[in-house]
Amino acid sequence: MNNFNMRYAFGLLCCFALFACSGSGNDVDPTNESPTRDTDTNADNSKNSDSIADNSENADTIADSAEDTDTNRPVPNRDADKLSGLESTPDIDWLTIEKGTFTFGSPPTSPCRGAYSETEFPVTLTRSFLIAATELTQAQWEALDLPHASWTKGADIPVSTVNFFEVAAWCNKLSRLENLEPCYDLGNCENEIGVECINNEGIKFPSCGSYYEFAFRCTGNIHRFPDRYSCPGYRLPTSAEWEYAAKADVTETHTYGGDLHNEPLTACNEQPALEDIAWYCHNSGGEVHPVAQKQPNPWGLYDTLGNVYEWVDTFHNGGSPLSYEAPGTPLTDPVGIAYEDGIEMRGCHYEKTGCQLRPTERTRRTKTDRSTMIGFRPVRTILE
Repeated sequence: MNNFNMRYAFGLLCCFALFACSGSGNDVDPTNESPTRDTDTNADNSKNSDSIADNSENADTIADSAEDTDTNRPVPNRDADKLSGLESTPDIDWLTIEKGTFTFGSPPTSPCRGAYSETEFPVTLTRSFLIAATELTQAQWEALDLPHASWTKGADIPVSTVNFFEVAAWCNKLSRLENLEPCYDLGNCENEIGVECINNEGIKFPSCGSYYEFAFRCTGNIHRFPDRYSCPGYRLPTSAEWEYAAKADVTETHTYGGDLHNEPLTACNEQPALEDIAWYCHNSGGEVHPVAQKQPNPWGLYDTLGNVYEWVDTFHNGGSPLSYEAPGTPLTDPVGIAYEDGIEMRGCHYEKTGCQLRPTERTRRTKTDRSTMIGFRPVRTILE
């Protein structure tokens, strides 16, 4: 084994050892041993967990098969978000979400609840914002002259296998196209956007984890506006914005389709409340689906639950409340904890156990991870 392969093998072994010993650093309640309450930890270890897909056989094969050649070395890429002249305005249905106050998190009795990460407290958003009615599609991504490595192809299928940095580049390009100030600084990035998950034998995979060196990535803090909300351009929603829009003022039931019943996180039972509103393990056939095929929430957003995970622009360690220093304290325009590696994802995906498809469920990934189960939904602050 050459030095490159030894380095990757060692890194992967260390990564898996960390997962085995720490439970992925996710939501663990030492006072509660019930497997149905330890949501975030069990989500990473269940048969439905996309962490398995990104950090197991696919990532191992790619890492072990790559060669340390001059042609494969990462190269700087400081122009990823520059306009090429081939862009066109993507056809996106933008909805206006009015500013307001809501209760972040879920009651302790919620099924499959994360014991710490879903602590309830009041949140006030002082700025209204635009949000895409659907998860971003492949046609909408391609309109900005950017490639992608989505496993299941289709114009109306959510774009996927795009990491946090690639999404930031797409958002910046749309901002530039509309003469808006970009939200992200991508001046310290490398590699090309849209590189496929592929090993040295030419075998392609639907997902590749953070150890896949040749994916587009950036170093340092890429945020040009520390509070997120004051950026005039397009961006990812914060955790608070996403949950506010997904809940759509529904407070009497677990989802806008009704209440969910509790079940083991390794199960795949029918959840009647989800059948008309979401693609999940019981009804998806193990496949991602075109957007807007299920009923929208009361504010007009489709697929906030199921289909693909959605990146949000909030750091998350997998278990902490949104306000780590003072959990339960009212917050205004929160941006989350200062945690530079884990990025939050929301909404779950088409292979998840149904009881996890709640607008309060939170999980995380490394910013460079790419998965066929992860997409996004862009937003823009309405500045007054």
